[in-house]
Amino acid sequence: MNILFTFITFSALSSGALAQSGLFVTTTDFASGSAAYLPSGAAEAQTNLLNLHSDTIVRYYQGRIYVVNRLGQDNVLVLDESDPRTPVMQFSTGNGTNPHDIAFVSPSKAYISRYDDTQVLIVNPQDGSELGTIDLRAFADVDGAPEMSQMAVVGDRLYIACQLQDRNAGFKPAAQGILVVVDTNTDQLVDMDPNTDGVQAWLLSAGNPTSVVAAGNRLVVAEVAGFGDMAGGIEVLDLANGTSLGLVISEVALGGDINFLDLASANKAYVIVSDENFANHVFPVDLANGTVGDKLANHSTGFTPSLAVDGKRLIVADRGTFSDPDTGGLLFYDTDTDQFIAGPISTSLPPSSIAVLSDAPVPVPTAVEGETGLALPERSDLGFAFPNPFNAETLIPFEIASAHTSVELTVYDLLGRRVRTLFAGVLQAGEHRYTWDGRGDNGITAGSGSYFVELRQGERRQARKMTLLK
Repeated sequence: MNILFTFITFSALSSGALAQSGLFVTTTDFASGSAAYLPSGAAEAQTNLLNLHSDTIVRYYQGRIYVVNRLGQDNVLVLDESDPRTPVMQFSTGNGTNPHDIAFVSPSKAYISRYDDTQVLIVNPQDGSELGTIDLRAFADVDGAPEMSQMAVVGDRLYIACQLQDRNAGFKPAAQGILVVVDTNTDQLVDMDPNTDGVQAWLLSAGNPTSVVAAGNRLVVAEVAGFGDMAGGIEVLDLANGTSLGLVISEVALGGDINFLDLASANKAYVIVSDENFANHVFPVDLANGTVGDKLANHSTGFTPSLAVDGKRLIVADRGTFSDPDTGGLLFYDTDTDQFIAGPISTSLPPSSIAVLSDAPVPVPTAVEGETGLALPERSDLGFAFPNPFNAETLIPFEIASAHTSVELTVYDLLGRRVRTLFAGVLQAGEHRYTWDGRGDNGITAGSGSYFVELRQGERRQARKMTLLK
């Protein structure tokens, strides 16, 4: 039976589009911690790579793995993708700061949220040196701390989820959490309500925001509110016009508290839910029409701290149950069909946080009204290239408000000379995306430096800056 199971696992993971990126997984039994590495297409993980803190999250950026050692350790451990057993460096985030996330804007600049502090830390992730801080004391609740946690970068904006939990009242969350917005060019706070005195954050629909995931010019936020009160849900924010669609899916519809969320596409998410008996389940949800699909099969219902999407596959960190911990490990599902592919693949200690070793963004599909239920954009708009800076290729999203008009998407250098025409012709209304591989129309790779991509539709022109690093 074990031989057959291994064969099926290898066959499923190595076939076609399901053989995606490698995975780095932090593992823990809550007393000690370690890590596992699963190469693309492998049926067995390399386990117990190195000793880690028992409370971690892990992120990946441009060939490096960043392990954020949280409460009681207060540092970031940096590993190289090519040798995940050997630390490259380790740097402190400040004693007692309890770092919760790290978000990158370039190879030389990143932000670290510190849950037990009032200052966001700015660092150079290449050497760990401190570049500055951003003061969030103005957003704190009555206990003096804003409880900053998960973050997302979209274009030149950093979005910081602040949970506003009153430590003096057993970490009771405020009725509404907030997103603090930072301009990454200046590191200044962005006022989200100019009609109110002072610099205002983006007020969310419910309390205690946990997961914050970007897809194009939208943010999807999981908000758990108070545990057991069923007052939370999944909120969608439109960054292009600064509005919220509200809670498009409630915790009542999900049947429990939201533990974690990730996106498979602009409108499809997977969410971990804890029911009234503390059993965990994973559900696919449709953000466009607010529906919840059937819970995924072959899950133990044990504690599941995280999941991750990599191309066409979903990876679930299933820790197993107390009565049968051997049911734990990494589970794999097809994001097109929600069908179980393989698993559990053992990580030795139970899995905790998953990093997909790829910089690919969440796909933003093209759409027209009537095919997906998405509303057409009110005006044409050029999104921000991702990643930016880039050294291989960058994705450029944009929206077209009306069809049957000429559209041009062109890359220029700083002197205004055309480098590459990415598209010239007629497109349907809706969302689109093109990639630039750094080459000119002549097929020769352009030199390192800054470039502009311009979207032209009729008389309307819009440009965004992007940087190529070679």
